[in-house]
Amino acid sequence: MTDITKPARGTSVLRFIWQFLRNPRSVGAIAPSGNALARAMAKGLGAQSHVLELGGGTGTLTRGLVKGGVLPAHLTVIEMNPDFIRSLTAQFPGARIADHSAFEIETLPAEVRDLDAVISGLPLVNMSRDNHRAIMRGAFARLKPEGFYRQFTYRPRCPVGEDVLAEFGLKASYEGMALRNIPPAFVYRIERA
Repeated sequence: MTDITKPARGTSVLRFIWQFLRNPRSVGAIAPSGNALARAMAKGLGAQSHVLELGGGTGTLTRGLVKGGVLPAHLTVIEMNPDFIRSLTAQFPGARIADHSAFEIETLPAEVRDLDAVISGLPLVNMSRDNHRAIMRGAFARLKPEGFYRQFTYRPRCPVGEDVLAEFGLKASYEGMALRNIPPAFVYRIERA
């Protein structure tokens, strides 16, 4: 039986480095997320939480969600890198792993709705305002009224601009910093104003 709280064979770091060397723009970070960041991203979520993760990558944040109590049956992870998809599927049996674009969240299957949280490891600072709009529109169309979107970034400000937040009636708040991550990461919560 596979232990989903530990990485699958091989290391996530080696998988990450290989994918970064193959296509640096598709990875969007200089190192895989660490355990401290994974815990910060899973904060407040548990067995009753229905969660959508954007950009599952090597599975570090996914592992943090599961270790934090999110049931794999309540977890949907979207990823577009075929190698990461295969790894996520092997690591997290029971979770829905989808080859899907974060810019088209609204086209996910109908059962991916009434979410408690959308957790994002996407490099939003490298994306356009139009991409931010597509992600916010899709995420908040699938979230419960009290649901939230959590994003990490390596910059000390929310990567979603005030103009985009205002357009969708949203507000962002700083939740904390994962100092033990390489590089240190800032965590933001976005919710309806």
